[in-house]
Amino acid sequence: MSVIKSKRSTSDMEFLATARKLQIYTVKKCVNFPKRYTFYVSQPLGNTAGRIYENVKRGNSIYPLNQHEVQMRRDYFLQAHAELQNMISQLELAQELFGIEMDTLKFWMEMVDAEIRLVKAVMKNDRARYKDLP
Repeated sequence: MSVIKSKRSTSDMEFLATARKLQIYTVKKCVNFPKRYTFYVSQPLGNTAGRIYENVKRGNSIYPLNQHEVQMRRDYFLQAHAELQNMISQLELAQELFGIEMDTLKFWMEMVDAEIRLVKAVMKNDRARYKDLP
């Protein structure tokens, strides 16, 4: 059944889909960079996008039963957040080197920003959700 657009909200699992879209978009854009920069710009940027997806997937795969597992889950999401911050720096470098079109860069940065907000929201919800575990 359809939901009226004004009544829609963000899915709890949207952070996974956004991370995957970010990885795919990054790989598609990186193959267009000059080949001589493959090991200096393209490959690190693609690897960063891959690590973001891997970390949110790992964090999401942990269903905490105790405080140690809560901390493990949080650590994965913190690593994903750190990689997102790293990606911003790498995109700025790529922009300076290759002159990425502003529309492309804007869309890319919006995806990164959306993922940052989603990961922060998961961490905030987890803090409230798992505060009473032994």
